Amino acid sequence: MALTSPSSLLNYEEYINNWENLCDNFYTENNELIGSVISLVEFAIRSDGEVKINWAIIDKINDGSAAKITQLLAQIGFINDVMVYPEYYESYLATKRKVRSDWHKKKAAELLQEFDRLLHSTIAQYTPLHRRSELQTFLNQYKSSVGASPFIKGLWRTLQLQVNHENLVSWTFLDDIFTQNEPDFMRASVNLLINVLGFTHTIQVADESGQQASLRTWYLNNTLSDHEIKSLVKLFPKDNITDNVRATGTIDLSSQLRSSEAVNNSKSTIAHLISLPIKIVTFCLNTLRSCVNFCFGIFSWRKKNEFQT
Repeated sequence: MALTSPSSLLNYEEYINNWENLCDNFYTENNELIGSVISLVEFAIRSDGEVKINWAIIDKINDGSAAKITQLLAQIGFINDVMVYPEYYESYLATKRKVRSDWHKKKAAELLQEFDRLLHSTIAQYTPLHRRSELQTFLNQYKSSVGASPFIKGLWRTLQLQVNHENLVSWTFLDDIFTQNEPDFMRASVNLLINVLGFTHTIQVADESGQQASLRTWYLNNTLSDHEIKSLVKLFPKDNITDNVRATGTIDLSSQLRSSEAVNNSKSTIAHLISLPIKIVTFCLNTLRSCVNFCFGIFSWRKKNEFQT
């Protein structure tokens, strides 16, 4: 941490520069000691043109930590707990707000870059058993998360609606569902959609300014059979699908069609049950016809022999 030594009183510019560096180091390193210094400055007592540190606002600290805090305070213009240039106190607060804002913008930009990489990552190949395992792991991890509940409910409704429909279900929502939650949730949920469940996606409204999230539509893997989708739907905890939380996004049937194999697989059991009696009746009729023809043939042969005799 590059701070100017307070061997003598510094001018305001040097103090405010030290303060800016201190704030920047706090957000970068999340140092608890520096955090205490910032809190002391933010909640200093202002009275009669004087700004004075109020040690009562922080928890009890040992002498070693207190000495380090006192040294840091001196480097940013608080000598013997009193601010050297109290007329610039508001500038200190404004500087801290700016550093915090810049840090959040930087982290948001980094998060968006990672999100874009996740969206365009190489799709992995999962077996049905592996898909079930990965979905179960995701649900176990986030089923109690308030922020994840709308997403989980939306995913459940999407899968449920897909069953017995030849058209792919579309699920449309803003990207900030991912980026405004914890980074770990963003990584896990995007991986679940793209790699595990094979969702594809397309942007409906692109955000080129970076100020608002893009609106994106997601489509389930068109090769997943209804049989497998039903097995996935059963994994969702009842608490997540029956609560009053509103599901994420808009869910509807799209114009895109599923593969014929997926649709046929979804209806094969019903079709088999319907066609089985017909096949049995047809077999019986054919057998009866063969028997009648056989008997008629024998009868005709005997009549012919009797006539010749």
